This record gives sequence, structure tokens and C-alpha cells, in this order.
Amino acid sequence: MPAAPSFRVAALPMLFALMANAAAQAFTLVVLPPLGRSLGFTDIQTGALLGLSALVLLIAAPIGGTLSESFGRKPVLLVALAAAAAGPALSALVIGFRLNGAITAMAALGLLFAIRFLQSAFAAGLLPAAQAFMADSTKAEQRAEGMGLLGAAYGIGAVAGAACAFAIGGTAPVVAFAALSATVAAGFLAVWTTLREPVPNRPAGMGKTPLSLPRLLPNLTVTFLAITVYGMVQHVTALRLQDGFGLDVASSISRAGVTLMGAALSMALVQAFALRWLRWPATRLMLAGAGVALVAMTVAATTQSWPLLAAAIILFGAALGLLLPGNLASLSLAAGVQAQGRAAGINAVAQGLGMAAGPIAGAMLHGLAVTAPFLASCLLLAVVLAAPLLASPRRRQPA
Repeated sequence: MPAAPSFRVAALPMLFALMANAAAQAFTLVVLPPLGRSLGFTDIQTGALLGLSALVLLIAAPIGGTLSESFGRKPVLLVALAAAAAGPALSALVIGFRLNGAITAMAALGLLFAIRFLQSAFAAGLLPAAQAFMADSTKAEQRAEGMGLLGAAYGIGAVAGAACAFAIGGTAPVVAFAALSATVAAGFLAVWTTLREPVPNRPAGMGKTPLSLPRLLPNLTVTFLAITVYGMVQHVTALRLQDGFGLDVASSISRAGVTLMGAALSMALVQAFALRWLRWPATRLMLAGAGVALVAMTVAATTQSWPLLAAAIILFGAALGLLLPGNLASLSLAAGVQAQGRAAGINAVAQGLGMAAGPIAGAMLHGLAVTAPFLASCLLLAVVLAAPLLASPRRRQPA
């Protein structure tokens, strides 16, 4: 009998699909705000269109995670990827019709709202099912590396989506949406034809175990605070360059874009390669990541040099490459074999709340002082640094 493939090889179709989906989402976030004006939408209408998906994901992600417990990881992945491929394709049709004058702005807005709602509702199970798949496919000592591969796939996809927006998003948005839809569809086919449902290592006859939220609370706190800090940094970096260093609008946007892309790349590289080399346990990864992130944000809060600010933000991205996979591994080990999907779904809620809170908090704090978001980030990261001691899976591993 041939040996079973390693979890890295077995997960390749899913990782490709996640990367394609992340590219489509990143492209949408970059292109839709300016494109919305060309379609006749107000900035508030476009913002509501983008914010709708985050709200739906908060509600639907736990449902998707729970369904993966009952029906398996692969069926939930396939449904989510089908929705993720259909959304950009249908959006391309609506945008094309509107740009050609075939439909009104309000009709286009209504159709895009419906598309975003359905896409978000049916695709919400993608990340929880993917995290549960990786938990089922890895041993305890491999868990952080496996979760890091998921983060690397999303990070590489986000960079690819931003690059696509930079290259053709402004000149041929319909073609770009269609091409990204085709890429996600290719990921769907790869998962459908080659991905095997994992068989987790669980005792025979074990029934569904209850999910203990107090046991997961330290990990959920880390997810929320770390993503909140990342959201603040993404939102205020260009503003810091403009208001704190006196750069003009074009220069601040350009330099912030390069800096944030560097942070995303450093995060992806750490998740894809460094975790496999380090092979540290989850708690050590969390402590190291939170400590380096705290140092990076301290430098960012106090520096008067924009190159040093850029270096600190890129270092912060690398620190998240240690912290987030370590936290996911710790959460997975604490949840127990029979609750992986449900735990991942609840973690997705914490992540969504952080993504919503970060930009809002960053904007409010920047209004007080240009360094206030970075000083607040230091305080939040100090809390994150203490959380791994409470989140140790060795202390909280259920029977």
C-alpha cells in the first residue's frame, strides 16, 4: 500500500483555492471604492456594499463551521468555493451592464447588494472548514505549521489581488473580475477532484463533544486584539505619512502601499517557511510573535523617520506570521477533536469583529494624535503577550 501523502501535499488543492479566493476579495476591496463612483454610487453606498459581507460573515461563519462537523469538511468547502466563484462572475456582468448604460445605478447597486449577500452567506464556511480540515490532517506538533500554511495562502492571495488591481483594475475591471472568478472556479475543481476528506485521529465511538467557550476565551481574545491592531495599522499608515511626515497625498499612498505589501509578504513568508523550520510549540510561537510585535509597534510609535516606520511595520507583519498560526494551533488543541469546525467558526467571528473595529478605532485615535493608534496598539499587544500563558493547550487540553 502506498504511503499517505503528507498534510502539505494533501492540502495543496485547498491552499490554491484559498489563495484564489483571497486574491478576488483583495481585488474587490481595492477596486470597488473608486469604481463605485464610475458606476454612479456614493462613497457611503460603496462602503455599505463592502461592509455587508463582514456583517453576514459574522453570522454565517459559525453556521458553516458547525455544518462541517455534520456533513464533512469537503462538502462545505465546495459550497463555499462555488459561491466565491459565482460572486465575481455575476458582479462582472452587473458592472459591465452598468458601464454600458444598460441598467441604472440603483438597479446595479441593488443587484450587487444581492450578489454580495448571497456570496458572503454561502462562502462563510470556507475559512472555518479549511481550519478544521487542517486540524484533522495534522498532529499536535504539526498544527501551527498547518495553520501557518492557511495564513500564507491568504497572504499570497491578498498580494496577488492587490497587484491585479494595480495592473488592470482601473482599465478593465470587468475582465479582471471574470479572470479572478475563473481562478476561484479552478480552485473549486481542484478541491472537487483531488482533495480527500480527512480522517481525524479520534477514539472509536466518540460522540460530539461540547464546546467550552471559557476554555477558548484567551485564544479568541488574541484573535480579536491582533486583528484589531493589524486593521488599525492598515488604516492609518498613509495618514501617518501624510500628517506626521508631511508627505503629499500621492506619496503617502504610494509609500504606505509598498509598506503594507511588505508586511503582508513578510507574514506570508514566515507562515510558509519559517514555521516549518522552527517547529516551535504553539505557546512559544504566540509569546515570540506578541513580543516582536510589541517591539515593532513601540518603534513605530516613537520614530520620526518614515523608513524606520516602514521597517517596523514590515517587522510587525513577520511577528503576526508567528503569532496568528500559534494562536490557531492553541485554539485547535484546546477545542478537542470533535469541535474543530465549531471552534473555527467562532474564531472567524472574533476575526471579523477585529477587522471591523480596527479601522474605526484607528480613525478615531488618529484624530487625537498621529501616534495615538500606534501607542494604543502597544497597549493591546501587551494584553496579547499575557494571553498565551492562559491559552496553553497543555493546561487546557480536554480529555
